[in-house]
Amino acid sequence: MRTMRSCRPPGRGVGLEAVAPGKISRWLRKSAVAGMASTALVTVVCSVPGSAAPMDNSAFGDVPLNQISVTGLHNAYDPAKGASILDGLDKGAHVLEIDVYTTYGGEHGWIVGHSDPFVNDNNCQHEDGPGSSTGKGSSTGSGGAETTQENGDLTACLDDLSRWSDSHPGHDPIYLKFEMKWGFRSDAAMGPADMDRLIAEHLGRRKVFTPADLLGAKYQNLDQAAKAGAWPTWNQLRGKFLLYPITGTVENVLASDHLDNLSTEQEYAEYVAGLAASGRIGQAMMFPNLSPGGAGGDPRTKYDAGLQPWFVLFDAGADYWLNNRDLSWYCANHYITVATGAESVAPALDDTDPDPAAAAQRVQYLAQTGHSSVSTFDWMNTPGAFTVQSRSC
Repeated sequence: MRTMRSCRPPGRGVGLEAVAPGKISRWLRKSAVAGMASTALVTVVCSVPGSAAPMDNSAFGDVPLNQISVTGLHNAYDPAKGASILDGLDKGAHVLEIDVYTTYGGEHGWIVGHSDPFVNDNNCQHEDGPGSSTGKGSSTGSGGAETTQENGDLTACLDDLSRWSDSHPGHDPIYLKFEMKWGFRSDAAMGPADMDRLIAEHLGRRKVFTPADLLGAKYQNLDQAAKAGAWPTWNQLRGKFLLYPITGTVENVLASDHLDNLSTEQEYAEYVAGLAASGRIGQAMMFPNLSPGGAGGDPRTKYDAGLQPWFVLFDAGADYWLNNRDLSWYCANHYITVATGAESVAPALDDTDPDPAAAAQRVQYLAQTGHSSVSTFDWMNTPGAFTVQSRSC
């Protein structure tokens, strides 16, 4: 386990002394654990060339989102994936996953990295210096000039994505997946509402396809809208991001040890349902996600009836979807399904450098047999795996 020290996100003057009282021992446990731890559609597959950053997949222009299958990157923020989180988008990824720790309170306390909850370790860039618009710290350049630094916090990642969107007007829809490694912390201004404000301010509300956008003025909840086929078409979603949070790996371990009894998926869904009940659904920037388990059927029944209709997006391992599950329920209700770890499906492929033909076949298999709306992997240098295709559903 890492020895406790006064550490801070790059450029921030906040150390462990800012941790809420009584939380440090729990954080040390978490840090230790983290260290261990349209049926008739004709199949159309578009492989996205690396040079086509705007990603003009016009063949899908009038197809609703739930009838399209896309692919993208697990842990897109990892420096091993590229010098910038934008490299994946430039190669054709339509999905980016970002790991987030709610470590330090405040706007710049959202740590982005894999194993260390105290230090940003990523390829998101930010400006340092006295003239910096982000105000993330002192300059490392000569004469107080601004310099671009890696290892930014979540605001830097969102700023990067916003700039990319501005420079590629009308780009294809992009999914953003946030793994909340040990969950939200509302007591430190790091709850669902705080994250939504961060997204609205740094990515930009107009760039996000939100739950309110799916509801419009016609539907009372997301389930009604999805079942009615209200998903917009590919062209209607151009220039937009669709975001969702998932329960993190550390949080799952804590829950198994009875140290955490409120999962990210439940907390965010309750927040969205509460906003809708109070007429403020427009404040929600993300879609609630549910990770299904068990033999099949409706996985939402583990929650109260009032919460169930706010889940229309379901994220699980690719093996889960392919393990003799009856997926007709997801297809019939027009739900979005995400298949993670495409490389792990038998026969397993190399984690980072698979045979290109096998990788391309794998994502097509997931879209057709696994009925996935989204498939993710770690294959940064396998362009043929970055595809947009018809979802067999």
